[in-house]
Amino acid sequence: MSDSTSVAAHTQTESHHYVVHFPPHPARTDDPHYVDFEHYHKKFRPTARCYIGSLIGFDDCRDEKGVLCTIDSSGVQSGLELHHCYVEFSLQNGIDLSALEKVFPGISNTTDVGAWVESDTNFRWLCVFHHRGPGGAHTASHSDWEAEQFVKNLITK
Repeated sequence: MSDSTSVAAHTQTESHHYVVHFPPHPARTDDPHYVDFEHYHKKFRPTARCYIGSLIGFDDCRDEKGVLCTIDSSGVQSGLELHHCYVEFSLQNGIDLSALEKVFPGISNTTDVGAWVESDTNFRWLCVFHHRGPGGAHTASHSDWEAEQFVKNLITK
């Protein structure tokens, strides 16, 4: 088969295995910026929508039990979690500040990083499936998760 031959739709199993080295970090509730996380959560949760679902439709959005997410009579979407989309809380003490500064100007010292990690710039609402489920930001490879933002039913359990 040459590179010019079409490939039929197909399904294949992907598996990734690697080691992550987390830097030391405080417990979430000991973090002085945790109050910012909680405030953001309480303020925006009632109107939040899964980021991936808002792009391609909510057909893949599932809660922690694998049940399709719904929007109740108050307008609240079920099954949502707040995701740190650029830097996880547990990684903030290992950030290369010069690299972060290139993408997010103004975040170049250790006293600002914690507040930035717990800010709207670093938050994204995701349903459980797109957060930590099979199609999740914490589960799927980055390339697959990014593609999932534009391809319906790309990842299934």
